[in-house]
Amino acid sequence: MRLATWAVSLAVSAGVVAIVGALQVDGYQRLLAGYRRQVSGVASSLVRVVDQQVDASLGPLLALRNAVDGPEEEPLRRRLAEVQARHPELPGFVALEDDGDVLAAVGNPASDWRPGMGMPRRTALGVGVRVAVASTSGTVPAAIRVIADARVDRPAAFGTLIDAARVRDSMRHMMPGGGAMAVFSPDGTLFAANRDDIRPTWHVQPPSPGSAGGGDDDEHLYAWASSAHYPFVALAELDRAAIRDEWLRQAQPTVLATLGLVLLLNLGAGLFSRAYRRQDRLVDALSRTARHLGDVQRTGHIGLWEADLTTGDIAWSGQVHEITGLPPERASGRQGTYYKLVHPEDQPVMVEWLRRFDDGDGPYDIEHRLCRPDGREVQVNLRGTRITDEGGKSILAGTITEITALHETRLRLRHSDRDLAASEAAYRRLLARVPLPLVIVREDRIAYANRLAEERLGCKDSTLVGREAAAFMDTAALDAIRRGGEGGSITAWLEPEEGMPFEAELALSAMHDAHGQGTLVIVRDVTEQRSYEERLNHQATHDDLTGLPNRRALRETLQRMVLESRKNNLGLMVLFIDLDHFKVINDALGHALGDQVLRDITLRLGDALEGEGHIGRFGGDEFVAVLPFTCSPAKALDVLPRIQDAIEAPLEVGGTVQRLKCSIGVAFASRDGADADTLIRNADTAMYDAKRSGRHTWKRYSPDMHAVAMARLNVLTRLSGANLDHELALAWQTQHAGDDGRVIGVEALLRWPSAPGDLGSPDRLIPLLEETGAIVQIGQWVLREACRRQRRIAEILGPDCRISVNVSVQQLVHTDLVAEVRQALLETGAPASSLELELTESAFMHEPERAIRTLHELRALGVSVALDDFGTGYSNLTYLSRLPLDKIKIDRHFTATLLQDDVDTSICRSIIFLARSLNLEVVAEGVETERQRRWLLSEGCVSMQGWLFSRAVPLDQLGPRPTPLDPVVS
Repeated sequence: MRLATWAVSLAVSAGVVAIVGALQVDGYQRLLAGYRRQVSGVASSLVRVVDQQVDASLGPLLALRNAVDGPEEEPLRRRLAEVQARHPELPGFVALEDDGDVLAAVGNPASDWRPGMGMPRRTALGVGVRVAVASTSGTVPAAIRVIADARVDRPAAFGTLIDAARVRDSMRHMMPGGGAMAVFSPDGTLFAANRDDIRPTWHVQPPSPGSAGGGDDDEHLYAWASSAHYPFVALAELDRAAIRDEWLRQAQPTVLATLGLVLLLNLGAGLFSRAYRRQDRLVDALSRTARHLGDVQRTGHIGLWEADLTTGDIAWSGQVHEITGLPPERASGRQGTYYKLVHPEDQPVMVEWLRRFDDGDGPYDIEHRLCRPDGREVQVNLRGTRITDEGGKSILAGTITEITALHETRLRLRHSDRDLAASEAAYRRLLARVPLPLVIVREDRIAYANRLAEERLGCKDSTLVGREAAAFMDTAALDAIRRGGEGGSITAWLEPEEGMPFEAELALSAMHDAHGQGTLVIVRDVTEQRSYEERLNHQATHDDLTGLPNRRALRETLQRMVLESRKNNLGLMVLFIDLDHFKVINDALGHALGDQVLRDITLRLGDALEGEGHIGRFGGDEFVAVLPFTCSPAKALDVLPRIQDAIEAPLEVGGTVQRLKCSIGVAFASRDGADADTLIRNADTAMYDAKRSGRHTWKRYSPDMHAVAMARLNVLTRLSGANLDHELALAWQTQHAGDDGRVIGVEALLRWPSAPGDLGSPDRLIPLLEETGAIVQIGQWVLREACRRQRRIAEILGPDCRISVNVSVQQLVHTDLVAEVRQALLETGAPASSLELELTESAFMHEPERAIRTLHELRALGVSVALDDFGTGYSNLTYLSRLPLDKIKIDRHFTATLLQDDVDTSICRSIIFLARSLNLEVVAEGVETERQRRWLLSEGCVSMQGWLFSRAVPLDQLGPRPTPLDPVVS
């Protein structure tokens, strides 16, 4: 049906459209023919307009007659010349007799005049325009005619006869609709037009006088007409687009009316189809509703019934059979049929229910039992109401629902409620025993609070129960409680009615009981815990001694400041500050006073920085300062003198006044490192470079420092391994009697044959080893190696030759030197008397009493002890007199300038005298000239060592001095 409706509608619409379309096409053709006629007429009208204008333009030539009629008798030629001057647009004038003979001429008149030629006012000869004027002059024969010539082969001359402005003004009224018009010469020269883009439409040959034509193309309609009297052609054009626009304007009402008719036809078809579909849907809906109603009755065990109160007849639905157990064929019955199924105990209830309808229309409910024919007992709900049918009869209608399962569930719930009440009482007794404040929150109000919660959150005169939870906690905590405690536990600030707010951890858990949903909240006061955690965090990030940020906190602060300086385009400077020789003060005065020194230095550094930046203790006597700046890096370095002055100011410690100095390394962010670790490492590298440069100065980090540090690390890595025998070697320099040159001893000197760069030099190698602590391991290797070579040396230089081994301060302080010496002697079998240990004066500056005890123990083993580089340290004569020494060695610095520098000469003399006074042997190092040897002998120094006798050589080159020295006569 719907398809047929739409088919008819579409067919009618197509017919209407076809008819209207045919009519519009025919209308367009008629309109086009009308415009063709209009264009042709416009061209002809334009010819007439221009003819009239040229006629008017030629009129003034009649004045020539007056030009030759003057009263004065002058020659005819002169008079024609005057006329020529007044008419430059004409090529010339000629005076003819009546028979055509030329009497006179000026300019370039036509030469095609012939006798007997007629004399009309205007004549078209095909080659030009001739104008003849009769003369009335009294001095010129009347038969003479004056002729003016405008030739067609000169269009410009003819064009002067046409007023283009007047022609264009006439065009504006000739063709409505925006057409184009023009006047051309026969050869295409434009005289006048209303548009610049118009062109002649003829192409083969010029049109003949008095002819007309026209045509059209894809874009235009055009027509032309040629003047029968003058040499010009009029052209008229009209754009097809304008014609189409006019056609569309005329056709628009018809088309719109047609479209409206088609739309109305289709709208009617659509409405009809829609109504038909709606009817189908209603039928389907009713069918589905009936099926659904049957499904609902079966699913919900619901039956429908209707009873006639007058006759007692009852009609019911099929589901009533399922509930009552009556056979399906019993689609109706009597009230007595149903009443017999009611349980005897419930029949009075049934009667009372029916009686209620005497007082009202209901609806009324009743629950009772039915005894089905199959013996099963069911519980039903009977609901009815009084209604009036179409005939005005009063009937009862309602539903019957089997609720056996619901009835049984209610019975069980009654028992459960009693059990639940007992459980809830026990649960509340349990909650009351929780040793923490506890509340239950329902719908943003406190529904339960134990005694501790009342005491911690409430007040003496009120209870928490029923109060809004928002009065005691912030919004975040309340939101978590509303979510049923899904977060487990949260931390929040609670505000009791009395007392101060406190921080608490809230353990949340959802709960459901007979009163509904709620959230159980257990409150644990964490105020003291937070305070303890803050103290722990402060201890973890700050130095106990000075209170300054420690290495960890300093690194975090520096990393944050690096990011901030990069974001805000600020400068950032890192200073690594190390106290020079602080260990000496710490060891001499004790750790307690050393700690006080560090606290005082901390205060001075804070004052020197004037509150700018951050400072922390990196460890030991090392501090790190981080300073942002907005000036140039060079200007930022102005803080260094303030720091040095602050540290170097006199400091009273333990009844003594100390003057400390410091070495500082400087690194700049971005330039010297982009992160905290790199900046601290590079500032530390610069600080150690300052120490190597003599301490008490500062150094700015440069990349070559890192390269040197890496090279030093490589050196230490190579020398800290187990292959020292392959890396290191000993050179041996003999010690001699100054009088005859005989060998009396030999010193073992450390050499590193494969050292990179100049690190093999003792002046570079030994400080490096002492600085890094590697000197301890290598010193032990030297001791064992010297003892191992003792037997071979005895074979070469004699059994009385003593071997000297240098011992560093760190070996004396940080190791059990006596045990090491004893072990070396036992392992190698070398006699103790063949070993001599050389120590510098600095070895006795650290724990001098311990050093003295160690020397006594060494001498008790039979080992000799010598004081090396005497005169270069801070010798205390009191300590010197107490030291168990066997020998003093004069440093080569004094020997090198002996007899050249009076001061060094006096020092050498004093050292020799002091040694002799203390009954100590004295050895002069660095003896290189015979003159030095003789002077030392004359002063009483009989033992010498230097290049005068022998250089340091490998063991296989060792031997007694080949040439004896010249004896010295005292």
